[in-house]
Amino acid sequence: MARRLLLFLGLGLQVSLLQAQTNEDVAFMQGSPLGCFVRGFKFDRYIPNKNINTTSLKLCQEHCQYVDGCVKFSYRAFWGECWFADINAVEVPVDSPYLIVGYRTCDAEGMHLPARCSTETPGNGFPGQSAEASNSAWPGGKQPYGLECWPKSWDGAPLPCTQVDVLDDTKNGWPGKCVGLVEMKEINGSKCGENCRQHPECQSWQKTVYNSCWQGLGKDCFVRGNFMPKEAQRLQHGSVRVLKDLTGYQIVGLWKGFDNDEGFFQNVQDAISFCKHMCYSDFRCQYWTYAPNYGCWIEDASQEYGPPFPLTLDAARRDTMFAQDCVAGEYIQHFCPEGFVSRKEPTAPVTLSNCAERGFRYEPPDMFLSFRTTEANYEACRQRCKLTVYCNFFAYWPDGGCHIAGGDAHRVPAENYEVISGPTDCSKAYSTTTNLEAWATTAPTLSPVVVQPGKTGVKPKVAHDDTQPVELPDTAHMAEIAIVLHNLDVSSLSEPEVHLLQARYAQAISQTLGVPVDQVQEGPSANDLKAQVKLTPTAGGSMLTAFTLNDPVGSPDPAKLLAKLKVPALPSNLKAATSGAALPPSSMSGPLLVSEPLVGTKEHPLKGPRPQPSFFSQWWPLLTVLAIIVCIGGGIYFHRMYEEQLEEKRLVASGRGISVQDSDMSVSLKDVEDFDSGYDPSPGSGNGYQPTPYPAPYQSSASYGGPSSQSYQPRQQNSYQGYNPQPYQPRYA
Repeated sequence: MARRLLLFLGLGLQVSLLQAQTNEDVAFMQGSPLGCFVRGFKFDRYIPNKNINTTSLKLCQEHCQYVDGCVKFSYRAFWGECWFADINAVEVPVDSPYLIVGYRTCDAEGMHLPARCSTETPGNGFPGQSAEASNSAWPGGKQPYGLECWPKSWDGAPLPCTQVDVLDDTKNGWPGKCVGLVEMKEINGSKCGENCRQHPECQSWQKTVYNSCWQGLGKDCFVRGNFMPKEAQRLQHGSVRVLKDLTGYQIVGLWKGFDNDEGFFQNVQDAISFCKHMCYSDFRCQYWTYAPNYGCWIEDASQEYGPPFPLTLDAARRDTMFAQDCVAGEYIQHFCPEGFVSRKEPTAPVTLSNCAERGFRYEPPDMFLSFRTTEANYEACRQRCKLTVYCNFFAYWPDGGCHIAGGDAHRVPAENYEVISGPTDCSKAYSTTTNLEAWATTAPTLSPVVVQPGKTGVKPKVAHDDTQPVELPDTAHMAEIAIVLHNLDVSSLSEPEVHLLQARYAQAISQTLGVPVDQVQEGPSANDLKAQVKLTPTAGGSMLTAFTLNDPVGSPDPAKLLAKLKVPALPSNLKAATSGAALPPSSMSGPLLVSEPLVGTKEHPLKGPRPQPSFFSQWWPLLTVLAIIVCIGGGIYFHRMYEEQLEEKRLVASGRGISVQDSDMSVSLKDVEDFDSGYDPSPGSGNGYQPTPYPAPYQSSASYGGPSSQSYQPRQQNSYQGYNPQPYQPRYA
């Protein structure tokens, strides 16, 4: 009892310390300049053998100041893990709010951006054949990650930049008839432009004759029948640095902004200028290209996929018709000069529950026959979705607007970072986007091993991984893997070619996961073919579907298995399998591009890992045999007892001279007493009845009034033909 009490007291003290640590970290962040700390990020590399365990964010920052080469650090709240990074480390977004990255100091010198955000440009060999070759073409050994050079708030949201330039304006002849904008119902049309300037996510704004406000990237802004905006502008937040000229390139993963099919542009330079402005207005856009016969193509972060990171020759083509027609294009970098960063007084970040998140919405925004409603908070919006049949996702806007979407919707960045969205069922909260091969190098990996510094002979402590799913030992789950293979047309292949490709892809997935190939199958059923996958045609390519046991098999969470798939080895193995199949050229419309894998789980028809067997579950066959033996033995015993009682009755009956056959194997006590008293059981003389002489072996010297023993003849039952025994009638004197 004492040990249990101490254990509970220890757990309570630990919880109190963790809560106190969290409050201390928040207070320290509140007192620091905005942008010095960002949560929801980690680094792609750390200084080896320098990590420590500490008790607060402040102490982790102080330790960074004494580590050689430390420019930034990563701190995992609650577990107190502190990791140090050098100037070449790149920030990578993760889905954990407990990971915080920060500068070694929060002054201007400590928060100075690396050279790749200010002066570096790629050298010869960029883009390269591989990710390693592309990174090595940069002086610092790293291609900058998207938005790496833009200051961020606590939650990773971009900070406003007071440097805002007008790129296009209806007052200067720009038509401004853009489509694809989102109506901001909480904003009056007269304040639409002012609101757009305050949010770097706003690329353009449009005020209609009805005084409504529309904001967004805006496409096809030149020809639109029966529509004329009252006012419209396209804005650029911050500054832009050109990193590479993309003339003569086709960048895979871009989306069309507009074309000249209506003949609006008489001058190619005008079209090039407007195309450039589209990318410059979106601080998430890094690539734009223009080809007169194909139109303007830009990186659109709101779409399902984009160019891979790092950029390689697989996605930067120079041998296509588009590349030959491309007359202009750029690879650019957005940044906000230090003097223009809006560092307002920070407020404590609101913790969202139940897998809700900020800054995202779903497209299409509303499911069939559903419209925008006004709700009190995002939980009320989620509840509305739960009460609606076939609703899977919700999106709650700052003005109280609630949109609900079905299972066909996909997650995209919202026009307003304050939008709160998520699924109704948190078990379905895994990603539905398909970034083309950018996921292979930006996906989070498992935490490394943490070694306590300054201690020898201590067993290394494994860093806690908060994404580790909880194992459920009573169930088993199959993982369903879905991958889009762009530019592959399986419908043009013959049946033997499809079977060969299915087997090769199964081998590629098994190599990536490190499991036997027979554990990869085309369906979840035990009757589905093993060691092969399922290939079906889809828009722009083919869909690869495969099933395998989840890792761990007892958990419905696919996070661990997804982390094993989101590695560069997966696209490499799939491409090697494709090239090894020697497919006809007609089946490939371009280089094979592998989208981000999607992983979901479902219960397996087989049982999961069973608990330790009980005594009965192990020995029930033997116990059953013993029970049968006992039953048989008991039956035999009671049968013998019955036979002995019956034999005793036979002996009593035969000892008194009564035939067992005549007595019908049953002698009453009264019969025995009458026989012993000399009672003559014969009926009257008229019936000719003669009593049977007493058997010789039991004859005594006494005379019973019958024939003598010398004249005795044993009676045989068969010697009396036609004998009919008479019922017993008592004789009365």
